[in-house]
Amino acid sequence: MSNKVSVYCIAILIIATKTVKASMRNDPCHFERKCSCLYTRETVTANCSAKGIQHIPTIPTTVTNISFYNNLIYSVDKEAFKMNYNLIYLDLSYNFIGTLYPSSFQGLSKLETLVMSNNPINHTALSIYVLKPLVSLLHLTLKRNFDQPFLLHVAPLVSLQTLKIDAVSNGNEPFGVGYEKLYFLQELDLSGLTGYCILKAITQNTFKYMPYIERLDLSKCQINTISIGSFTILVHLKYLDLSDNRCLKFRGLANVTRELPSTSIEILRINKMHQTFDLNTIMTKCQVEPLRYTNLTEMQLAGNRLQIIESGALQYLPKTLKKISIADNEFSFGEYIKDVSDVTVEEVNASYMGLSHYLMDPDEICEHRQPGYSPCNESTDFYREFKIKRNIEDLHRQNAFLSLFGFVPIPMKLRKFHFRECKLRYYIPEMNFENNIVEFIDISFNAFYDWQGPITNLRYLTFLDISNNFCSKVSTEFFEYGTNLTTLLIQNNLLGFVLPKDINGKILAKVTKLKVLNLADNRIPSLPKAIFNSQTEIRILNLSGNMFENLIFKIDHMTKLSYLDLSDNRLSTLASSFTKQLDILSKNVPNLTVNLLGNPIKCTCESIQLIQWIASTNVHVLDMIKQNCQSHQINLNSSKLIYDILKKKCSSYTTTIVTVVSWLVIFGIVIIAGIAYRYRWKLRYAYYIVKGKHHGQIKPFRTDDDFVFDAFISYADDDGPFVYTKFLKHLEEDRNIRCCIHKRDFLAGNDIATNITSAIHNSRKTVIIMSQHFLESDWCLFEFNMAKMESIYARSKENIIMLVFLEQMSSKDLPLNILELVQSKSYIEYPNDEYGDVVFWDKLKEALSV
Repeated sequence: MSNKVSVYCIAILIIATKTVKASMRNDPCHFERKCSCLYTRETVTANCSAKGIQHIPTIPTTVTNISFYNNLIYSVDKEAFKMNYNLIYLDLSYNFIGTLYPSSFQGLSKLETLVMSNNPINHTALSIYVLKPLVSLLHLTLKRNFDQPFLLHVAPLVSLQTLKIDAVSNGNEPFGVGYEKLYFLQELDLSGLTGYCILKAITQNTFKYMPYIERLDLSKCQINTISIGSFTILVHLKYLDLSDNRCLKFRGLANVTRELPSTSIEILRINKMHQTFDLNTIMTKCQVEPLRYTNLTEMQLAGNRLQIIESGALQYLPKTLKKISIADNEFSFGEYIKDVSDVTVEEVNASYMGLSHYLMDPDEICEHRQPGYSPCNESTDFYREFKIKRNIEDLHRQNAFLSLFGFVPIPMKLRKFHFRECKLRYYIPEMNFENNIVEFIDISFNAFYDWQGPITNLRYLTFLDISNNFCSKVSTEFFEYGTNLTTLLIQNNLLGFVLPKDINGKILAKVTKLKVLNLADNRIPSLPKAIFNSQTEIRILNLSGNMFENLIFKIDHMTKLSYLDLSDNRLSTLASSFTKQLDILSKNVPNLTVNLLGNPIKCTCESIQLIQWIASTNVHVLDMIKQNCQSHQINLNSSKLIYDILKKKCSSYTTTIVTVVSWLVIFGIVIIAGIAYRYRWKLRYAYYIVKGKHHGQIKPFRTDDDFVFDAFISYADDDGPFVYTKFLKHLEEDRNIRCCIHKRDFLAGNDIATNITSAIHNSRKTVIIMSQHFLESDWCLFEFNMAKMESIYARSKENIIMLVFLEQMSSKDLPLNILELVQSKSYIEYPNDEYGDVVFWDKLKEALSV
């Protein structure tokens, strides 16, 4: 039994061993647990960067690419790679490697790229035998490595195509006969920007043994002089970088431009050829003229403190030139502007004009240069520069700059123009460009604070970046040139001061082909409904970083909209009218995305419709998992759960809210009705007075003579015989009192109420013929109450009402308001005897005449 158990255990051990070996074969990174591997069909790439590795481990033969960048490796041991015959790429840069052995790279017969920059390698350790095993090496980078200059032994690397090394002349030519057999060497990088380079002088012998070079980087090599004939041998040269050699200057550059026609030059970089704080300089014809015989396609002249170009110099630029950079200069206007339209470039970078330079950037120490170093005679150049400056001063005196051209000149083939961050503060006036095919303009990060225009002849423009310009004014004509614009970037301005007033959408009316519109960070509080009426082709609309609290603008006509950015606004909810528009769009755009991040969305009963919409819509609300409700510790990714919670919470209050609102409405109606009833006569009086004044029936009076009548007689029709036979006879005929009675003096065509109010207002007194018939008449009571309102509000509570009782009436028969007047004011009873009649009419006349 024990034997069977032993056999069984041995079998399990063998199977486990085979399984481990198989897994090791399938996992090339098992050699170092800190590394990670990427597999493709033909390659295995191991990334061991920045893992704190101190020794190079045994690497499996299947690995083809490996990086030990930024570790703690101090040496490459003997035969460290003897089994890595499949390794193609090896990066040992940014370590502490100081020791190398002749057999350190033995076995790397297929290695094509070796990067060993930034290691403190002892120069005595890098003998000719160290690199000899690298028979297939194509690319070698050895920069910032050695403690002192030395001659690198590259003779065994006959297949080398790219060499990036440090270079220090030390009085001798750094590239001796050992480079003679590098027939395939095409790129030589000596740049001091990425390594160490001190080549005070470039002579005819410097590149004598490297005639096949196509790319040569000599930037920041402290070059003082370049002898005539230095580049003649480099007939295959296509790329030359002489940037940041500040002692060379443009006059020293003339020797270079003279030699370039004998090369195959296509790209020339001569940035920052002057000291950081040199005086501004002038480019002359002599320095540029040889270039017309080259096939240059790109030229960089940035950071050269250029101010003036000699008139006619631009005409010598080759017709093959497609791209030019004149960034970080300080150009002034001059006659050379007339030559701009003759330049054939397709892209111009004129950005960073007036850029502030770093004060601590030290100047290079320049050595004395021998006379005769340049084909451009120095004294002649000084005279030429003096003459150019003299012409500019004359133009200033004559104020002739604006007469140099009728249109703004543009290179005839220009497609892209960069004028970014030039510190220019100005308004954009009316401009008319010469015939052009410009498609791309970037004038961002300036201070064009007022966009006036109109701008004409930019009919090919498709891309415009005018962002970060502090603009707060835009005319309705400014974008009229943008009929073909597809991308408009106007973010980070102050358009919140102008766009909300554009209720008819006139500013963007002509920009009908827009696909991308960025209005972010413009302090926009709201946008009118019709602002985007013309934008039917738009794909991306960015309104982030503004001050929106509500959205009312129309978007459902944007049938191609795929991304709407509303992030970082003040939206606590979205109106149902806006979400309906989004749902309509989602039927045409399946992947419509809306970004609501950074908005204070509240999960309350007020926003329950928004939560429900997010839970049910086909619109993709971006990164809901990052957006929390302000009132719940739940992110909007759980919008269905939030909606269910709110639905229960809000429904419990619905009945209460409806009931409370209903009672409040009823209570309000009762209060209003009570107030209206309490002041019903005052309201009716005010209405008819205003109406009478509007129709001219009532005029303001200032004295007693302004009254039309002495008395308005208010009586019931049943008491008419008394009024006509006795009242009018005794007062009008016998006592000359002007009376107003409705059947005689009311104006035909006016309603009765208006006539009554006007008659009372235009009469000094109102006489009430009180009887039982009076109390039974609604119109009589109306006349009484209008007279009472007249007494209170128009006559400062003057007693203008006189009661004449035709018959004996009990107090219980009188209404309260009449009884109150009887008790507080005077009244007269009509007598039935002859003597009393005389006294009655005299007293009545006396009362009406006061």
